[in-house]
Amino acid sequence: MIRGSQSVKAIPAPKSWVVKYRARSRQKIGRPTWVRDLLPWFMMLFCGVFGASESSAWSETGHQLTCEVAETALTANARRQISGLMQALPEVQQQTLYENRRFKFADLCTWADQVRPLKIYEGVKSWHYINVHRWDSEINLDQCIAGCVLTAIDTHVELLRNVNNKPWTRLQALMFVSHWVGDVHQPLHVSFADDYGGNKVRVLGFDGCDNLHGVWDYCLVRDTQKNRSELLQDLLAIRFDERALTGGPVDWAQESFELVTHPRVQYCRQQSGACVPWASQRYRLSPAYHATNWPIAERRLAQAGFRLAKLLNRVLSPETLVSTP
Repeated sequence: MIRGSQSVKAIPAPKSWVVKYRARSRQKIGRPTWVRDLLPWFMMLFCGVFGASESSAWSETGHQLTCEVAETALTANARRQISGLMQALPEVQQQTLYENRRFKFADLCTWADQVRPLKIYEGVKSWHYINVHRWDSEINLDQCIAGCVLTAIDTHVELLRNVNNKPWTRLQALMFVSHWVGDVHQPLHVSFADDYGGNKVRVLGFDGCDNLHGVWDYCLVRDTQKNRSELLQDLLAIRFDERALTGGPVDWAQESFELVTHPRVQYCRQQSGACVPWASQRYRLSPAYHATNWPIAERRLAQAGFRLAKLLNRVLSPETLVSTP
């Protein structure tokens, strides 16, 4: 078992992150260049609209808030480097994902979910979370052999800090890191495999969210009935001491695990040394669920943002950057 701030070994990144996306040759598929380049993105949009997908942490609004909090705490050096890397976004992604609008800092945190349907990113599907056993009380890496959110952060930090990597490679790493930090702070992303991190836990009590993962991804944020600007001001008003913003991925995952297994989340209950399912069939969450759990979710969103800023400030500092072939 691993706990505390012990580092997690980064695992090799698939070539699709290190090498710029290349479409198949025209001779092979016989399509005009613009069709060849845009086809994967049209398919991605089709899958996103019509296909079933796994829940993603914090929804778009939550991830954007994480980046917006982080942006307020960046050093001038980190801000300058990030702005430069953002120019490396391929035109096909600019057109398809952002409809030619300006690519904003908040978009860094949502990109990893937007490209999930693409085949070249299949290798990161299990990197959005970590599953643990029901009898565990501390985070362990037994189920992280093929990669999880813990190794994902370290892997992409290493790609980001290497100035010898191409700008597009480093931008992808930046966008993944920004997303992973948000993911590891969502309690249901540090949970159990047998219920798909709460996706199979059917609940009542929130219109539009029929499983517990969805409640934490979307409905807790939505039911504040505040717009993103108001939510951002609330997050920036939360005060943390230095200790609350320290640690690394394992520490952050341990925090999420302790939160998700607390009775107030109504995810599982302690019994005979294990955290067993809260109920065997669909159940109604308590009337005070939002009032009880939104302050927890709000604090996690703010922590994720400030910790992301701290991480990026360190990784992009001249003392930390490396230049290796």
